[in-house]
Amino acid sequence: RQHSSPLASKSSTPPKKSIMISLEYEALLQSALEDQSQHFEGEISRLRADFAASRLQDTQISDRESREIDALRKDCDRLNSEVEKLSSTLLDLQTDEAKHRATSQKLLRDQTISKDLLEKIRMDTTKELESSDEMFEDLQLQISDLSANIRMMQQIAVDDELNQAQIFGTTGGVKETKQRGKKSRRSNRKR
Repeated sequence: RQHSSPLASKSSTPPKKSIMISLEYEALLQSALEDQSQHFEGEISRLRADFAASRLQDTQISDRESREIDALRKDCDRLNSEVEKLSSTLLDLQTDEAKHRATSQKLLRDQTISKDLLEKIRMDTTKELESSDEMFEDLQLQISDLSANIRMMQQIAVDDELNQAQIFGTTGGVKETKQRGKKSRRSNRKR
């Protein structure tokens, strides 16, 4: 039973060595946790102090910096106002440009129509002039023929021998001869 009792006593109470290791581990762990706690509490305090200092610096802007900020704000306001004015002016100018462009296109169309009409008038006038030149030449030939005919009749009326004479003509081809004569007279005149 004694044999069994030491075993039983060992299992019921933990060994001294393990208790000591356990206590030592707890002490080391407690010490490490306290060190970490102190370290982080110091960090938190330092960060709070830095934050408070930076807020204090932010609120304490120098007079020169304050004047610069005011000047920059005024410049921004002035530039925004100028941008609005220039945008309005640009819109007005674009509207005017659109009106001028429309007027220009209308004038260009009118000019094209007028140019076509003028060309038609020129062509019609040229044809009229050519036609009137031909008519003028024909009238001059007729006047010349009539003048020659009148002179001939006056000569015949004055001269008894010619007055009693009979003139024989040939039939056919008479018109062609006249036209050829007229054409030849015209071509002689042009020369």
